[in-house]
Amino acid sequence: MTFRESPSESSNKILTFGDIEIDADRYEVRLSGKVVDLTLREFELVLFLARNKGQIFSREALLEKVWGYEYFGDVRTVDVTVRRTREKLEPDQQNYKYILTKRGVGYYFDYK
Repeated sequence: MTFRESPSESSNKILTFGDIEIDADRYEVRLSGKVVDLTLREFELVLFLARNKGQIFSREALLEKVWGYEYFGDVRTVDVTVRRTREKLEPDQQNYKYILTKRGVGYYFDYK
């Protein structure tokens, strides 16, 4: 993972993992240079997990951290959002590279 800062805009941080770039200021994720069409919640999930690379979060923790305290939905909402995000972000649906599952625990971001 690398952080790049624009000389004119110190808040412009781009996280790079292999062929994926996450631009927090532009709310964009690029895969092999092409912008991936993510919803705001999908983007926030990817950004949160990427900023905490390798750390495993339960569904409940993700609801709290990404959806916020005011969200009172079903924890399966996390599973649906992860699935939709993977469909857009993961080139190989059989072997995920970015959003990974620790069975029985939760989700985490890594680059393998």
